[in-house]
Parts: sequence; C-alpha cells; structure tokens
Amino acid sequence: MSALLFNETSHTYTAGGVVVPSVTQILAPLNDLSFISPEVLAYKRALGTAVHKATELYDLGELDESSVDDAVRPYLDAWIRLRAELQFEILGMEERVFHPAHRYAGTYDRMVMLDGKRCIWDLKTGAMYPSYGPQTAAYKNAVEKMHGIRIEGRYTVELRDDGNYRLHPMEDPDDWPVFLGCLALHRFKNKHAA
Repeated sequence: MSALLFNETSHTYTAGGVVVPSVTQILAPLNDLSFISPEVLAYKRALGTAVHKATELYDLGELDESSVDDAVRPYLDAWIRLRAELQFEILGMEERVFHPAHRYAGTYDRMVMLDGKRCIWDLKTGAMYPSYGPQTAAYKNAVEKMHGIRIEGRYTVELRDDGNYRLHPMEDPDDWPVFLGCLALHRFKNKHAA
C-alpha cells in the first residue's frame, strides 16, 4: 500500500505523494447545508471535533473529565452510557484508511466487534443525513481492502445533547453504489474545472 499521510491544516490526504479526495469531500453534494449560517456550521464542526476527541481520550483512558467543556459534556455522557449498556470490543479507533483501487481516503471513528460481527461505527452529534450510509460504506470498503478483513455491519452512532444515544444501522444496499457515483462526479468536476 502507498504511504497514507494526512495534513491537519489543509485537511488533505496524500497516498504515495499524490493528493486523494476524502470521503467527506466526495459526499459533499449529498448534503445541502446552504440554509445553515456559516457561524452555526463552524460551531457545529468545532463541537463535533471536540466530542470526537473527548470520546477518543475516554476510550484510551486518558481523559481528564474535569477538563470537558459544558457543551461537550452531554455528548460524552451519551458515549459513556452507550459503553456501559452495550457489550462490544473496540478493534480500531480514528484510523485513516485508503482504498487503493478507487483512490480515496478517510478516517473512521471506531471499528468494533458487536454481537460477534466486525462493524464500522461513525459518531455523530447533529442531524442525521442521508450521506451517512454511503460514508460508512466507503469506510467499510477501504478497511476491507487495506486489511483483508470482512466488515459485517455499519452504524451511525447518534450522540445526543440530552445524554442519550441511538444506534442507526446503515443497511441500504445502494450505499456503496451511491458513494461510487459521487466519486465519479467528484472526479468529473475536478477534471473539467476551469
């Protein structure tokens, strides 16, 4: 496999020195966020990033809970509750993945063993969007290609601001074809950009 690198500042992935599109960039046309103000979008992105970091540090046993911001706390509480109520094993966390044939990259949130099945989980703190199915399908296929393993389930884990959670199975068989269609559109637009 080509070395996969991620630049935090520009949020770009490179594989073998060549920039490759991210799963998020590829799926952007599926999410119309034009009705949301830029300030709210920036706040929600920052909140999502902070929640992801808090859950990651919690899972690593490195979180100083007294340092958790009040806005992040209910989402972290939802994650802690999920961890207490569901029996699962974390197999991977925040791993950058690359699909060598389709040449895209992304970072999944968790790979878990749940009910004897290896699953990809993507954590969310906001509204549920139709792009989440294709997003998890993209991670699933990249993980399978990279590691030569089978992923048997895909879920979006909705962490809510009331301290509750909801596990959404992503089971639409069209998710992978939709992702590939978005990838083709992304490449077409880049090829014909002025």
